[in-house]
Amino acid sequence: MSISKAQAAALAEGFLDNLGSNKNEFQPKNTYTEVFLLVGELIETAQNNLNKANRIASGALSESIIGDEPVMNAGVLRVDVLMNFYGAFVNKGVKGTRSGSSRAGYSFRNEVVSQNMYDAIKNWIETARIKIRSVKKYKGYGKHEVKQKTIAQYDATYAVARSIKIHGLKPTGFMDDAITKTTNKVQQRLGAALAIDVIDGLK
Repeated sequence: MSISKAQAAALAEGFLDNLGSNKNEFQPKNTYTEVFLLVGELIETAQNNLNKANRIASGALSESIIGDEPVMNAGVLRVDVLMNFYGAFVNKGVKGTRSGSSRAGYSFRNEVVSQNMYDAIKNWIETARIKIRSVKKYKGYGKHEVKQKTIAQYDATYAVARSIKIHGLKPTGFMDDAITKTTNKVQQRLGAALAIDVIDGLK
């Protein structure tokens, strides 16, 4: 979720206060405000991209995207954007054992479904409320008899997890797109904000 200009200004003011800057020194409050606004917009764009890609079944990844505490390093303001580690896989994709591709070289090395993966898929199915439908019942005689089976009996969780292992995860580029769109705004908006700060500093 993006933040308002008032919230960004408050963050900038608080950051300058924490730096202990002398009031007589140059204080780029408008520039810092714009930085915080851009970070908020980047996060919102990434979350919207996840929504469009239909990758927010549990909402955990979307909610995990946050801006870290700003830090000043060698005179440069830095704000890291954090998210759950698997966000990189959703963003770049993971190549399956038999098909698929990754923009970063990620790949599954085998088709074994780990307990952690199984639990994550199970939680996703339960959270997304995926409906399990019974397969039609067929009757026969002797060795031709086919018993009624359901997707649940085959274990839907394992089936989904194994399919992901085999076919991989398609890259969504949700974060790459957000970074590109935000980067395109940086020069103009930070330049304009810095110009205001310089003018204010001369008063």
